[in-house]
Amino acid sequence: MERRLPLALVLVLAPALAGAADPGAGYREIAGGPFRSSVRFEEGAGDTPVASYLLMERPVSNAQFAAFVAAHPQWRRGRVPAVFSSPGHLGHWARADAPGDAVDADAPVVHVNWYAADAYCRAQGARLPTFLEWEYAAAADATRRDARHDPAWRMRQIDDGTPRALDAAPGAPANAWGVHGLHGAAWEWSEDFASLLGDGDRRGQDDGEPLKYCGATALAFNDRGDYGVVKRFVLLSALQPGATLGNLGFRCARSQP
Repeated sequence: MERRLPLALVLVLAPALAGAADPGAGYREIAGGPFRSSVRFEEGAGDTPVASYLLMERPVSNAQFAAFVAAHPQWRRGRVPAVFSSPGHLGHWARADAPGDAVDADAPVVHVNWYAADAYCRAQGARLPTFLEWEYAAAADATRRDARHDPAWRMRQIDDGTPRALDAAPGAPANAWGVHGLHGAAWEWSEDFASLLGDGDRRGQDDGEPLKYCGATALAFNDRGDYGVVKRFVLLSALQPGATLGNLGFRCARSQP
């Protein structure tokens, strides 16, 4: 089930959207169309229609998130309300409100939980992308909008989420949509991560056998060889919204009128 902030808390934690940035600034238009997901969202489902949308050209950076925290100090480390907080929130930053010199200001911000990522996007008049939207844009390589038929390109996605990732190197080209870093050193939150349930979902269970979950999740794919999708699905579907990881960031999306 999708976890969203109650309206009253949104009003407190994500300020009014007046003055939000131009909808096209820093975003790329992703033209929609029919798409066969590697995830088996419904038994026997074929192509799924994807509506056109806007997606941030790059993941949210440390500098961008620091500017958000400066404007909305309730999201500083140590100030986040307990119900939305997590021990690792911005734990790699030198200060509660700034990354410090040891952290690359232009690198994707990590150690940010779903609540904070959702609040950031709301403050920009945007939202987190759905998993299907992420997958649709991430199917592209530098020249093809759907490169999933290329075995060599897909094999390189084994390193996604690590410093060796396909899009992690400085100067790595944008994909055919003009979007950077979808197969980078940091994975990304999706708006609907909580609905990515494989068979035998094990979130919140503590019976000593957590690996059962990952095995059951493998049954949830139309294409288990799509490593970039499989790895993210397994990761996100196992997380709670308050979780933070050193290789998990986010970017924002906007729906087209």
